[in-house]
Amino acid sequence: MELDVHPAATTDILLDALTRFRPHVVHFSGHSTGDLIEFEQDVDAPHQGAIVTAGAFARAIAALDEKPLLVLLNSCHSAAQTKNLVDTVPFAIGMSDSIGDTDAIVYAARFYASVAEGQSIQSAHLLSRAAIELSGLQDHDLPTLACAPDVDPGATRLVTPPPA
Repeated sequence: MELDVHPAATTDILLDALTRFRPHVVHFSGHSTGDLIEFEQDVDAPHQGAIVTAGAFARAIAALDEKPLLVLLNSCHSAAQTKNLVDTVPFAIGMSDSIGDTDAIVYAARFYASVAEGQSIQSAHLLSRAAIELSGLQDHDLPTLACAPDVDPGATRLVTPPPA
């Protein structure tokens, strides 16, 4: 696996990363609503983020020649945005309500650890929800997995499983 990390990304950084890196997974961690995503602005002083509509974000993903396989929106109320995304990508994950920072971190850490071990997208998702609950946190039911109608999340792996 190769990571291309952009903390405090602006929309220009997002577009540059999508076209240069051609990711299989796009992970957004930040603030959102059912209709909006907040990116950073290219300023050094305290400021409001750049508010982007969910439709504009989905259109940016759809414009790519090589689409990602998965978009993970690890941000509050983002599950509503996954419906637009699975018109373009096979899988999208979002949060159905406000999710605590610790819960979101636990979900993402377990999700990618499970994917790296060769688990299916569905298994990684379910294990990640279980990790939140096993940690004694409350938001285990918030992460939701959406799929295009022609794909099976239980049969799709992003990484070849390691030999037994």
